[in-house]
Amino acid sequence: MPATFEWAESNGAAETVTVPVANANFGNVDAPNLTTPNNRVVAGQNSYEKWLCGRFSGTYTAISNLKCWKSGGVLPANVSIKAAVNAPYSTPVSTPSAVATADIPTAEASALVPASPGASPSFSGYIAMQLQIGAAASPGAIPTQTYTLKYDEV
Repeated sequence: MPATFEWAESNGAAETVTVPVANANFGNVDAPNLTTPNNRVVAGQNSYEKWLCGRFSGTYTAISNLKCWKSGGVLPANVSIKAAVNAPYSTPVSTPSAVATADIPTAEASALVPASPGASPSFSGYIAMQLQIGAAASPGAIPTQTYTLKYDEV
């Protein structure tokens, strides 16, 4: 039987982990499974950081060669998604992230490399992300973005 994969999200000062998460919507609150437009991030502001990881369970010998990138969706002008991997968890902030500071890669060749999980059940390294909206961004919804976490399983 192959491994089971689920996205997990960590929130709060005391780190509450939600598994699985239905979405990774960015918002103006630190919470999982946000609905839009109830949690808008407006021009000149940042979302709270999202601290995601892959949760692997089931029967597997090893999960390796993890790669994470933004595989779909176009961001409007003056909007960016910053990201980083493998930092230790810290309380999510809506000020400019000190962790997620580089643009999230948009191709597998330049993908981020989260740490591999251990024995089942286990989590990958964190993938910290933050939506940053410049003051000159146009109002309106941001189109759906797709993120891929690719891995090898033995």
